[in-house]
Amino acid sequence: MYNDKKKLNAKDLIITGVFAVLFLMAVMIGGGPFASIPTLTFYFPIGAALLAGPIFMLFVAKVPKQGALAIIGLVECILGTLTGMHWGLNFGILFSSIIASFIAGSKNFKDTTFNLIAYLVYCIGPMGTYFVFFFNRESWVSFMLKKGTEQEYIDKMSQVATPGMMIIMVVGTLAVAALSGLLGLRLMRKQFVKAGLAA
Repeated sequence: MYNDKKKLNAKDLIITGVFAVLFLMAVMIGGGPFASIPTLTFYFPIGAALLAGPIFMLFVAKVPKQGALAIIGLVECILGTLTGMHWGLNFGILFSSIIASFIAGSKNFKDTTFNLIAYLVYCIGPMGTYFVFFFNRESWVSFMLKKGTEQEYIDKMSQVATPGMMIIMVVGTLAVAALSGLLGLRLMRKQFVKAGLAA
């Protein structure tokens, strides 16, 4: 009976599907405007981390089971692949979601510190494409040109692709993710529990 409670059921999968949409909306609203501008594209992971903290914390409270976060990552990976996103982004999100699931799950999704660390790891995923850009630029450019990215976009992007920009991207993403995650935890304690959205 205990093992059955730990397995994902139909209700869990429905909730996971709803939250997959919420995560995508948070990424599009927070990070989308940056991604569309080549000189600001490296701020995309920072923007993507801005709004998803409360969503992440509510999700692990609603579906505290191994595999749920991995499904979120898989859905985002598949959608990213279908829409022509770089594989570094798609698989970065998938792998970070799986690792985040194990981190939060190691404490049964109930330890706030581990849940926060899990969210930080989750937010590293979108940086995957930029890591490929910095460390294997020729491969990244070749892939994106084949997917229809304009050379002008890549040229402008390359102009701001300094080591300092990579540091800003990584540190900025983790800092914003920490603040967003802490806000999520605060809302969990005050609003979500009071409203009956989380136990």
